[in-house]
Amino acid sequence: MFKIALKLVFVLLSSVEICYGLGDAQPEAKKITIGILMPIEHAAIREIVAGFTEKVHEQYPQVVFNEQGAQGDIKLQRNILELFVGQGVDLVVPIGTSATQMALAVVKHQPIVSLAGIYAESERQKRIPLNITGVLDEIGGKNKLDFIREILPGIKNVSLIFHSGNEKNHQEVAEIIAYGKKIDIRIEIKSIQTFSELKAATESISNDSQAILILKDHLLASGIRMLVSIAAERAIPLITSDEGTVQIGATIALGVSERMIGEEGGRLAIKVLQGHSMEKLPMLDIQELAVFYNKEACRQKHIDLTKIQAYAAKHKYRLNPVSGT
Repeated sequence: MFKIALKLVFVLLSSVEICYGLGDAQPEAKKITIGILMPIEHAAIREIVAGFTEKVHEQYPQVVFNEQGAQGDIKLQRNILELFVGQGVDLVVPIGTSATQMALAVVKHQPIVSLAGIYAESERQKRIPLNITGVLDEIGGKNKLDFIREILPGIKNVSLIFHSGNEKNHQEVAEIIAYGKKIDIRIEIKSIQTFSELKAATESISNDSQAILILKDHLLASGIRMLVSIAAERAIPLITSDEGTVQIGATIALGVSERMIGEEGGRLAIKVLQGHSMEKLPMLDIQELAVFYNKEACRQKHIDLTKIQAYAAKHKYRLNPVSGT
């Protein structure tokens, strides 16, 4: 009897220990997956992704990011989006306008947070179901030419290289050409559809060109080293629209901090994951522009840094010297 009673005591103690352990166990946090589509990889996109993932992880450390690069391949880009839909990711994050447009066509029900794309709020409101918000990234062509004219006084000839396959570029190019005529700056147009056409486009730039200008475009950003080399050979400045290209060697840029785009997108993503209504999360337009300049490139092109400083002060833009790679 004593042995039986002793066994019962041990069983009861074990049961208490097991129950106590179960009571102390914390419920596992719900697994959240975010699919990030990078149409092509370059420095600016990596900065956007870094800002986004760091901001989201501050609130949701358990989030798993599925980062996929399409390598400039439209078919692969669609396949990635279809993969995200099939996997049932909690949030789809396309970067850039073309990736956003494709996401709108493929992703019908999952929430979308677009980063550095162009998508009108009026169009967003028409979407049923309304499943998109995001951070816009747009600087008008007029602003870019005014910027060039103030930094490079007396400039008359600018070579504009743009990706014709990116629909958003056409309106901006038309604006630049029209405004160039008004302020007596001739715009030499060089359009490309694929990366392989970039070398021929740069080689055909006229000898009287005084600067190369590229719009914010992933295809051209991926070829920035070639453009830096061409600008160096011709001893003319290369003017861009983002910090990442200036880090690699472009001379100067007027734009928005890529990390800031990512961080603002991360804040929107947190609200989406918290269950905020998409109707109350309009597209966000960052107004805080910055002037990014590469000191060494400016020195080589004999650009007066006091003019850059004066321009930034006049327009109340942040001035950001960038170290080259």
